[in-house]
Amino acid sequence: MTSFYDFLWEAVRNPELIIHYANEVGISPPPPPIDFYDRLEYVAVWTVEILKIEKDDTIYWNSRCREAKRFFLDALEDLKAAGKLLRNFDLC
Repeated sequence: MTSFYDFLWEAVRNPELIIHYANEVGISPPPPPIDFYDRLEYVAVWTVEILKIEKDDTIYWNSRCREAKRFFLDALEDLKAAGKLLRNFDLC
C-alpha cells in the first residue's frame, strides 16, 4: 500500500491524482502548471485545502495530516531553494 506521503509526491509528477482527489471532496482546482516547482507548490496548496474539508478527529485523518505535513515541509525546502515561499502548515 502506498503511503499518503508517497501519493503526494506522485501527484507532483501526475497532478491528475490530486485533481481527482480534490474533485472527490467537492472542490475543483484549476489546471496544473507545467513547471516542476509550480506543480510542487500546487500539490502542497491543494493538499491543505483537501485536508481542511476532510478534517475530523479520527486516527486516519491525523495520520494523513502528519504525512501531508511531512510532504509540505519537504516541499517547502525545495521551494525555498527555488525562491518560492509557502504559507505555514498548521492543520496538525
